[in-house]
Order: sequence, then C-alpha cells, then structure tokens
Amino acid sequence: MKARSHSMAEACPETSPSVQIVQVEVSLTHPLLLLKQALPWEAITEAMTRHWRQHGKNVDGGPGLLWDVSLYVPLVVLMLIKTFDSRQMEAYVAENVVARVFLGRHSDTQAQMRDHSNIARAYAALGKAGIDELNHLVIKEAHRVGFVDERVLSADTTAQELPIGYPNEPGILRGLAQRCGRALTQMKQRGIAGLDNALAQVQTILRSVKEHHLFTSDKAAKREVLTRILKEVGALIVQTRPLVERLETSADRGMQSARSRLLAMHEVIKPLMGQIVHWISTGKVAANKIVHVGIPQARAIVRNKAGKKTEFGLAYLISRLGGGYLFGTLIVANADERQMPRKALSGYRAIFGQEATPELVVYDRGGDATATRNRLTSEQVKYVGIQPKGQRPWSVAEEVRDQIRSERGRTEGSIGTLKSNRYQFNKPRERLWHTLEMAGPRSILSFNLNKFMRDFVELTR
Repeated sequence: MKARSHSMAEACPETSPSVQIVQVEVSLTHPLLLLKQALPWEAITEAMTRHWRQHGKNVDGGPGLLWDVSLYVPLVVLMLIKTFDSRQMEAYVAENVVARVFLGRHSDTQAQMRDHSNIARAYAALGKAGIDELNHLVIKEAHRVGFVDERVLSADTTAQELPIGYPNEPGILRGLAQRCGRALTQMKQRGIAGLDNALAQVQTILRSVKEHHLFTSDKAAKREVLTRILKEVGALIVQTRPLVERLETSADRGMQSARSRLLAMHEVIKPLMGQIVHWISTGKVAANKIVHVGIPQARAIVRNKAGKKTEFGLAYLISRLGGGYLFGTLIVANADERQMPRKALSGYRAIFGQEATPELVVYDRGGDATATRNRLTSEQVKYVGIQPKGQRPWSVAEEVRDQIRSERGRTEGSIGTLKSNRYQFNKPRERLWHTLEMAGPRSILSFNLNKFMRDFVELTR
C-alpha cells in the first residue's frame, strides 16, 4: 500500500492547523545546535541521498510522493545522535523545541513531522554501507578540525551479544521446528494438501524438546533425548524437501514467502547437524557453531576467558584512532587474530586514503606473529606496538611501550562504552538481518557523533 502522506495527524497533533503558537527562546550555544554548525551537511546529504536512491526512494522528483531529503537527513542524524528508535524519535521531535531548530522546522507553524514508520524506513534504507560512509565523513571532519590524531591506531576484537536465550541444542532445534511449522501452516491455509504428516512431525519435535527440558535430569538421558530430537528433525527435513522443490515456480507471494522460510531452515540444518553431532560425541562446542536458526550469522565465539569461555553473537574488530574516535567492521567468528592488525590498517586507509599510514599500530598479544610484524613494517608503520607472546622481545623502545599500554587501556574503555546502555552495541533490538547488521556500525557512529559534539562544545568554550 502506498502512503499518501509522511505523517499521521493523530500521532503528530502539531500538524493540525488548529494549534496554539508558543514562542520559546533557544540558545544557539546548545550542544546540538553547535554540532549542527560543525557537521559537513553537504557531504552527508549527498551520501544519504545516494543510498536512498539505490533503495528506490523518490529523491529525484519522480511520480508519486517526493522523498523530503531536506527533512529526512537531519532527522536521521538526530536519531543517531540520541540513539533513539523510530517511535522515540517521533515523540522527541513532537515535543522538543531544540529538535525542531536542529531540523530547521521551527519557523513553520504547520511543518509536518514524520511518523515512526517513515522514520524507520528512512533509517533502514541507508543500509550498513550508508552508516559506514556517514561514520567516515564524521571522522574526516573531526580530523580536519583537529580532534583526531591519525598517527595512532589501536584495535581489538570483541563480540556483539544478541538478545537470544542460551543456545542449547534442543532450544535451537525447537526454533527450527517452529519456523517450519509456521511455513507449513501458511501453505495449508493457501490450499496445499498433504501437509498433515509434516505438521504432526513438528509437534513430535516440540514434545520431545519439552521432555528434554522438563522430564530428563541425568546427562545420559538428556543425550539420548537430544539424539532422538536430531533424528526427528532429519525426518522433518526429508518430508518437506519435495514440497520446496514443487513450489519453486509458484507465483503466489505468500507461498513463496513460506517456501523461502522452509528453504532457509534446510540450509541452516546442513552445518548445524554436524555441529550438534560434534557436541554429542565430544561434549565441546564446535567452533563457529550456529546459535540461532533465525540469525544464522550469529555464532559461538570461543574466547577461553576467565569466567566466559564462549560468547554468542557477532564478532567485530573495533579500531580506535588517537583522540578517541572509533571505526569497526564485522569479521568472521573465531577469525585468525594474527591478521587483525593488518585488517585494522585496511580500515584506516579506507578512511584516510590508500597512501595514509599511522606511525603507531597497537594490538594485544593475540596479533603477535612474525609475518604480521614484517608486513606492518613493510607498510611503513614506524612503531609496531603488538605485545609479544611469551619471552619474545618487544620491537619498540620502553618509552613507546608506556604509550602502547595506555592506548590498549583506552581501547578497552571505548569498547566498554560502546556496550553501555547509552550506545546499545550489545543486545540490539533489531530482528531482521538487514537492520541487525546495521546495529553495530550505528552504535559506533552514535559514539562518534556524541564525541564530536562534546569536542566541539569544548572548543567553543
């Protein structure tokens, strides 16, 4: 259904012509308004417009409702600064005077503010690439003003934990059976016959999972029930495979949606089956184990830390520049840490140019390898600040080591700040992969925007 308007009168009473006008004085030294003066709006608008155009938004004045770029650009930027979701942003804009000034809609008494659904579409249409590009623009502007010391690059890996329950094997298989059941029910409602056996198999799996959780206590019994659940899931996959093949040419959108869900479960069970068999036979978590069938990108990340041997979620490489600004990238779970210093350097050059090189690269002992050190030296890195393993000697002088230890601590502190409730790096609310993969970069961009605002306020003082 096509929207006729970008706002809802009942959700945004300020769009009504029968309003009472109130004059409120707003100081131009308000932090948000100082940040508005400092941001490179022309570059930001160009980048966001380009990504919106790629996602089919009407930014060029084609037929239909015009996508109001002049409003959506500051609206999304403000939402990122405040780390709001779309509903919080709708309420904030409706009642906050400074927000209206930031958006440039304070002088229009009948300015239409976007409702939460359109705000959510504007954010989602940027995509992960759009968020990353905005982050690069903010870092470049902070560097131009003098807030970024590009001579120092420190990096470390971390895990973005997802809001999922503890991923025990029966629970993961229950999720798979439930998704198959919903797809089969949708097909049955659309007139597909012969699904009763498959639906009955789904209920058999769910009963077995309940038995595992409630009625088995010792390890041997649990392992026996888990083995049975695995066989029952295999039987369900065998029963639904002909259905997936038969409906490949169906023109019904609902049918294709249900088929896609079944097909996704068939793809997930291929590696998951072997990973669960590995657990049953060895009692150990397989590396890169899938921990959620709805988000197969989430994996078990083996850390072997004190008190936390395994983390569940997405692996990230977080890099910190001198001055405290961050950039990051999603990496493969359990990736070779010896390659991470070089990957951090690649991310650095994506921002500052392929010829740019920091003087000091800092990483913990996980990145220590002769090949890595030699590669960084050949890339003209003056000080390779990688903590050596065992009794290997440092490759830098003692005075540089003090700076390395300081940068390591600051990097850990920045990662901890990202994971706070303020920036919500951990346990993001998104459920779809398209927006979930944006959640980590969004937190980093929000961190940098707020740091840029604080730095600029301090500079004006």
